[in-house]
Amino acid sequence: TRWYRRRQRQMCIRDRVSSEDLYATLKFAVISLIILPVLPNQTYGPPPFDAFNPYKTWLMVVFISGISFLGYVLIKVIGSRRGIGLTGLLGGLASSTAVTLSFSQRSQDHLDMARPFALAITLAWTVMFGRVLVEVAVLNQELLREVWLPMVAGMMAGLAFCVYYYSAQRTSEESDVELSNPFELGTAIKFGILYAVVLLVAKVAQYYFQDAGLYVASVVAGLTDVDAITLSMAELGGAPGGIALNTAARAVALAAIANTLVKGGIALTIGAVTLRRALLPPFLVMLIVTGVVAFVLI
Repeated sequence: TRWYRRRQRQMCIRDRVSSEDLYATLKFAVISLIILPVLPNQTYGPPPFDAFNPYKTWLMVVFISGISFLGYVLIKVIGSRRGIGLTGLLGGLASSTAVTLSFSQRSQDHLDMARPFALAITLAWTVMFGRVLVEVAVLNQELLREVWLPMVAGMMAGLAFCVYYYSAQRTSEESDVELSNPFELGTAIKFGILYAVVLLVAKVAQYYFQDAGLYVASVVAGLTDVDAITLSMAELGGAPGGIALNTAARAVALAAIANTLVKGGIALTIGAVTLRRALLPPFLVMLIVTGVVAFVLI
């Protein structure tokens, strides 16, 4: 009956979303609601070391954790076993690096699945560019007008290959991707520390070494996490005594390029030969298109 099928779906969702997930989420929500209002909304120290603002730092933690949690919940509720392409799409919201690592490892045992795996990985990379756009759009509309072009260029390059791989794949293969709850307190605190450090390094680098120093800092930050540098540029870009908007946009683009380089390196290092061949074209095109647009057109 209809009631029975609905009941079965609800039980299935409860099985996928564990009690540990619920506890971690509730604990994070309670701590945020209690702590955030009482955190001081001010910076400390003389310029350029006045980057740390406790209130804004934790607010950014809540914001990024919320985006990641959306992908995490969708994977849990819909199920990553619904299809490789869907897993790549939803997994990109939570962690495109986890998607890249998971499918690269699996490709060693499934040599004939190169294109479906390449579809999932390329989708996750493409979603990362869209995620950056959402973050900037929420925090800094002026920066969005500068950064959208290289981000959309990277997205369109990735989407073109996704369409090709989707039309070429012929499989009903299923796959799981291991993701951790982004609302776990330890994970959130680590991101808060990373964000604060990246913000400080970016501000100091730009202050003492101008644009070149900022670009180097963006590349280094992007090697581990593109969200932290994106949020930093959204805060500093166009602000009084901050960073020029076009410079901030290029810094974000460089971080996205560096992050894609790392994920491409993972796939090209541990992936099967067939996966490497399938991923090399989108990997190179996305890097080149994003870089050219960022440094020629803006």
